[in-house]
Amino acid sequence: MEELMSRLEHVFYLNYFKLVNKTTKGTEFKGERNGEVVYLIPNKTISIVLDPNTISEELRLKSDGIYHSTVLKRFPKRLNTGESEITYGYSFKFDTERELNDFLNRYGR
Repeated sequence: MEELMSRLEHVFYLNYFKLVNKTTKGTEFKGERNGEVVYLIPNKTISIVLDPNTISEELRLKSDGIYHSTVLKRFPKRLNTGESEITYGYSFKFDTERELNDFLNRYGR
């Protein structure tokens, strides 16, 4: 898993996303071109989460749904299933590093 995450971080770097913060729950990147924050989530599948405040309606409809986690520090909060609000964003899953690269290349402009 660590080797995969390292390769995925390199894909972000190639697409002008700078690593801002890294924890066991996720890695935060910021686009050098567009200023957008994207989180890379360590799952078995390649998973990223985008900001619900800045994502386009077109991308929102293509997302894999809403993802809630305390790791999404720069994103807004809302009530999910608990008594207190939690940060959330829209998740996207990719089968290959190439798919992630293509997505970031378009999104990071």
